[in-house]
Amino acid sequence: MKKSTKVTLLSLLVFPGVGHLVLKKYAIAAGFIISFTYLLLGLIKDIHNKTQQVIESIIQGEIPMEISVIREALVNNGALENPNLTIIGYLLLLIWGIAAFDAYRIANKNEQDSANQQ
Repeated sequence: MKKSTKVTLLSLLVFPGVGHLVLKKYAIAAGFIISFTYLLLGLIKDIHNKTQQVIESIIQGEIPMEISVIREALVNNGALENPNLTIIGYLLLLIWGIAAFDAYRIANKNEQDSANQQ
């Protein structure tokens, strides 16, 4: 398997920045890994906090155990249909795509440079 294919698949299927680790581009890898992880953990924390509030309301009996009422409470709390969370989700996808494309670009350039030297 060509190195460009390998690093692209690693970045796409494992985690953004892993392909750069294989290419020994540690600073770029750290940038992708840290930015993606920061956004992902922030997204998870935000969703967890908002759903936890709804769960506590259900336990206290403020919200009945009906799916439509629970969904409405989640929407009102911002856990569902939240534009900020949607933007963060798109940013995560963008970082993931850029990381895979950049890993491919660097590996492809290295392959072409080594072919030109021979």
